[in-house]
Amino acid sequence: MGGGAGPGLTSQLAHRMHEFRRHGSRTKGALFAAALLALQITSVISIAPGRSGRALAEDEVPPSRQVVIIMRALAYDGNLRSRAGEAINLGILYRKGHPRSEQMAGTMAKAFGALASTQVSGLPIVVSRLPYAGVEALRKSIGAGGVDMVYVCEGLDAEVGAITDVTRRSKVLSVGSRQEQVEKGLSLGVFQVDSRTTILLNLPASRHEGVAFAADLLRLAAVIR
Repeated sequence: MGGGAGPGLTSQLAHRMHEFRRHGSRTKGALFAAALLALQITSVISIAPGRSGRALAEDEVPPSRQVVIIMRALAYDGNLRSRAGEAINLGILYRKGHPRSEQMAGTMAKAFGALASTQVSGLPIVVSRLPYAGVEALRKSIGAGGVDMVYVCEGLDAEVGAITDVTRRSKVLSVGSRQEQVEKGLSLGVFQVDSRTTILLNLPASRHEGVAFAADLLRLAAVIR
């Protein structure tokens, strides 16, 4: 299992910058991306938590910072351009009638929406909200919307198995809002673990969803194998 953020990750950043200088342009793109992601994670640790409009769970990273790390991690998917079309379509999946789930969906949609002017691997980001209404409805929503990634809000922990059945068949990356969701089978999440901002990656789950994360991301993440 890889380490979280903190002194170990800071030393990894220093190592990557040393490698960048040593190898030059031959490894320029991959090393710079890894160094940038490490810098973003350590920067999150050093800043006091911001306000998201609701109380954060103990393991929750503030949304505005969480989304930056998630989208930087997505850039490490070697299959991204073959999975996505002309844009990265992100669906915020939530439980209708569940106040905290609905509130989280609104907060995360706003946080991801703030990145609308940026691109990941040359692709723009399009955000929509998807109320969860069962497996068949989810499958149809993903197909109709060309969804490439779903962010699963709280209130859907009991549905993780059903959700991953759809994401794996549809080759859609699943991102969890809670550690337990990733441990149960979602692919990726960004959490506070022992006071460190940590990328939690369920590697077998991500491969089932058609995602091919690069080794550089695996070295920065806590990996479930």
